[in-house]
This record gives sequence, C-alpha cells and structure tokens, in this order.
Amino acid sequence: MIRVSKLWRNWKSKVKSMYFIPYRRHRSWLLAHCPARVEEDQWPILVDYWSSEDVKKQSKINSKNRKKQKMPHRTGRKDHVNLREELRIKTGKEPSKLDVFIHSRQGKQMDELTSQTIATMNEEIQKLPETSRDDNFVKDILYENILGPEKPGRLRTYGVGATPKDVYRMSDNMNDGQKKAFEDAVNEKVEIIRGELREEMNSKLADFKEELIAQFEARMRASTCDLASLQRREMNAAKQSQISDSLEVGDRMNREVGTNDAEMYKEVGTNDAEINKCEMNKKVSSIADILENHHTKKKRSRTTCKRLA
Repeated sequence: MIRVSKLWRNWKSKVKSMYFIPYRRHRSWLLAHCPARVEEDQWPILVDYWSSEDVKKQSKINSKNRKKQKMPHRTGRKDHVNLREELRIKTGKEPSKLDVFIHSRQGKQMDELTSQTIATMNEEIQKLPETSRDDNFVKDILYENILGPEKPGRLRTYGVGATPKDVYRMSDNMNDGQKKAFEDAVNEKVEIIRGELREEMNSKLADFKEELIAQFEARMRASTCDLASLQRREMNAAKQSQISDSLEVGDRMNREVGTNDAEMYKEVGTNDAEINKCEMNKKVSSIADILENHHTKKKRSRTTCKRLA
C-alpha cells in the first residue's frame, strides 16, 4: 500500500505540473480541457482543490522543504531496495546503510557536501580495525554518527516503509528473554569492537613511542655533534686570536727594534763623521807642519848660501 500511495502521489504531481500549473490563471480553459486519464466529473474538483488558498500555502511550504533536502541520490528510478539487492548479489553479503549511501550518491557530478560526506565516511572506515571494516553493525553505527540518528519509525537506505523493527527483528512483542538475548548480543559485539580498537590503539601508541624515542635520540646526536662543532669553532677562534696577538706583538717588537736600529745607525753615523773630521784636521795639521818645515829648511838653505858667497 505504501508503494501504491507513492505512485498515486507521483501521478497527481505529474498531472498538476503538466495540465494545471501552466494554465492556472485560466479557470474556464482548465475546466474545458480535462486530461485524458482523468475522469471528467473529478477534474473540476481537482482544479478547485489546487486553486484553494490552503493548498497553495501548503504547496509553497512543501517546495521550500524540498529545496532544503541535501545530498540526493543519483540512481534515477532505481530505489534503494533494488540497489540493495544488486549490491548483495555483487558482494555476496547484505550491504550496510553506509554502503548503500555511498553507492547511491557517488558519481562524477557530486556536489561539494556529498563529496565531503563520502570522503569523511571513507576516512572513518580506514580508522577502524581491519576485522571491523566489513562489519555492517559497525558501519551502521558509523553512518548514524555522521548523518545523525534515525527518526522514530523510519529507516534510511532500506526503501519506502522500512522500520527498525522490520530490519533488526526487535519489536514490542518480544518477551523479556528475547529482548535480553538481543541486548546481550549487541553488547557482546560492542565489547569485541572495543577490544579490537583498544589493541589497535595500543599498537599505534607503541609505534608512536618508538618513533618519539628514535626522534629524541636523533636530536640528541645532532645536538652533541653541534656542541662538538661549536667547541671546535671556539677552540679555533681562540687559537686564531692567540696567533693574531702573537703576530701583533711580533710586529710591535719589530717596529721597536727598527726604531732602535735607526737611532743606533744615526748615532754611529754621527760618531764616524766626527772621527773623520778629527782625522782630516790631523792630516791638515801634519801637512801644514811639513810645509812649514820645508819653508824653514829652504830659508835656512838660502841663508847659508848667502854666507858662503
């Protein structure tokens, strides 16, 4: 009956969009042109119904709500029931709500929100333990965590009319023993998943700890090398400073020695000049004495000659 109701609603929508909306301002024309698949006595009633203010107001509200719907499926006329059956035949197992959502929305022309949602779902699946990635129970929980919980009496991705009671086989008619068995099975499944997650997290923590230790040791080695290099640079700088100081002292001593040598050479030159002057004076005096003796002897010789004459 739900399927028939949906088909009837779709048929009325098609008749309204084709035969009423384009000519709604011409009532006389509408009444005179009844669609072939509509009874003539029912057509005026339908026109009056669509023309009423209450129906117009409700139609506007429904149009706004329709525009608010996000991430529409891209399977065309294929409903979720048939898509589920195709996936079940293809994979050999019952698909989860998450699997049906991804297969019914993915495509080349996905909007940004749908693309981001599917990417988030795939990322969350990869975070699960490998043993839980194909578990429909886990995927259904993941699906509701991302898209929100189910509304009462409805169940997404299972087609029109499907309810949680129909799918999960749990109803108010169950006795206490059946309900307890169902809850125990669910709790057992949850504990298994928690254990798997705990083991995986412990493994990842151990790997992360080893990685941190390796990084710390590498940094310590690098710091030690940097410290040794710094010490070598400081020692080289100290040696270079000592060499520079030594060279500066040597240059200063050379300058001082050069100054002393110049003064000594100057003093020696002055003494030599004085000695040479004294010697010259002595030589001149000796020559003068010789000349004087020569004149004296010559004078004496003349005197002697005069006497003899």
